[in-house]
Order: sequence, then structure tokens, then C-alpha cells
Amino acid sequence: MRVPVESLAGALKAGVGAKRATDEPVRVAVYVDRSASPAIVACVRDALVPRTTSALVRVERLTAAPVAPRPDTDIVLVLSCGSDILERAVHELVVAGAPVAVIAESSVEVPFIKDDTPLLGLIAATDDAYLLDTLARWILDRTEKDVAFAANFAFMRIAASMRIISSAAVANLATGALSFMPGADFPVMTITEVGMALKLSAIFGYRLEPERGYEVAGVLAGALALRFVARAVGRRAGHAAFIVKAGIAAAGTYGMGRALSAAYERGIDYAPLNAFTSELGRRLGALFGAAGGRDATRSATAAPVVAQDR
Repeated sequence: MRVPVESLAGALKAGVGAKRATDEPVRVAVYVDRSASPAIVACVRDALVPRTTSALVRVERLTAAPVAPRPDTDIVLVLSCGSDILERAVHELVVAGAPVAVIAESSVEVPFIKDDTPLLGLIAATDDAYLLDTLARWILDRTEKDVAFAANFAFMRIAASMRIISSAAVANLATGALSFMPGADFPVMTITEVGMALKLSAIFGYRLEPERGYEVAGVLAGALALRFVARAVGRRAGHAAFIVKAGIAAAGTYGMGRALSAAYERGIDYAPLNAFTSELGRRLGALFGAAGGRDATRSATAAPVVAQDR
């Protein structure tokens, strides 16, 4: 089944939207208490290095003076292993409105934080990998700028990509289960998968360039293959066909997303494919050009013969 022009337009719109999402301004305020361990400071410092000019990380010392982050702040991080000024400072930061996370080595060092709330959380860790994974998920739970954050801070990309993939898989699960018009679900699912691919490419730092066409073509081919499988299996499933169709749509979308995420994480070099495509285009152009030249020659030589017959 061919993909309607409206679906391709929707795919382009999804790509433009993903590009705009990476350009959203990201502002992180970091306050370093005198008690913060050097290991935590070094871990957070190395992780919060923006990859684009749209992100800004402001770092200040936590002192006895009142603290007030700037109004445009998206996330506040406080690095501390406990001190007599910490609770008051955290209270002032929470009142300012932006979500605040205290990063310490142990929860014992920050006894006044009992539970995570939308505006306040505690990340206690001595292992860098665990700290960054927990911090990534904490930030994603409290911001709508998931693409912008992940595009700027590499440690957030895996967590952000899993959310994008899971969201697309759930959306196609619902579409497959609830669509009652034969064929009507295909464009919707395809656009969801194309949008997923373009968002994933954006968070891994790939721009909206002609090379994305290879990935969109791969997604379209995968979508057609999934549709063929779903139809073939659905015919044998009887009344449970809608369950089979929904399961294949969700599993296929999830697998497609994981494959794309892994490819983007490793890095994709399209230079050989671009060279092959360019050479193929050149040869086809030469072939059609030669064919056109032969046709013109035949027409020119045939004209005198007609005149002689007259």
C-alpha cells in the first residue's frame, strides 16, 4: 500500500518539529556546597557540557547569602554532602519555582528530604554511572524539553531515546487495536515511526539533512514489511486478529526504534552510500542522455527519406 502525500508531509513536519525541539533554550543552575565531594563535582561537571549554543549551565557557590536562580532556569542542581546552610538554601530554591535535585553521596547527609516530589528530589550515589542514569531520568520526569536536554547532554540520550521509542510503540499499539477501517491505520503508524526516527536522530546530534532520507526510506520499508506480516498472521487469528495486529505494530515499532538508537549511538557514516548514489545517478543520467541522443539521430536521418518518397 502506498503512503499518501499527506503522510509524507506529516513526516516532513515531524522532522522540522524535531529540529526545532533541539533548538529550545535549556538553562541549568548548579550550586556547589563546600561539603560536596570532589568525585560528585567532577562527575556532574563533565556531564553538563552543552553540545549546542542553545544550552547554558550556570554554576555558583552555595553560601549563607540568599539564593535565587534566574527566572528562565529549567532545572536546579545542588551538590552537597550536608551542611548547616543546605536546608534553608534548598527551601529558597524550591520557592523560586524550578525543580530542584540535591546530589549527595548518601541520603543520611540530606535527612530533610524524605520523598521525591515534582519540585524536589534527592539523588544519592557514589557510582558515576548510577548517578548520571538516575539524574537523566529525574530531569526527564520534570521537563517537556526532553529532546533539547538529550541533544545537549550526552548522558541523557539513552534514557530519552527509550522514552521516545516506548511512546511510539504504545501509540502504534493503540492504533493497531482500535482502527476498524482496513488500511486506515497504516499511514498513522508510519508517521509515528518516521517521527520517532527523526526525534532519535535529533537527540543524537544528527541534523535534518538529505541523509535522513535513507532512514525514512528504511522506516517506510519496515512499515510495509510489518503490515505484510500483520495481514498474513491476522488472517489465521480469526476474532483475535486485532490483538495480533496491535502486538506486531508495537513490537515492530519498538524493535525499529532500538535498532535506530543503537545505530545513532555508534555513529553512521553515509559517505560510501552517498558516493554510490552519486555514481549511480551519474551513470543513469549518462545512459538516458545517450538514449535520447540516439533517438534524435534517428529522427534526423529519417527526415530526408520521407522527403524522397514524396
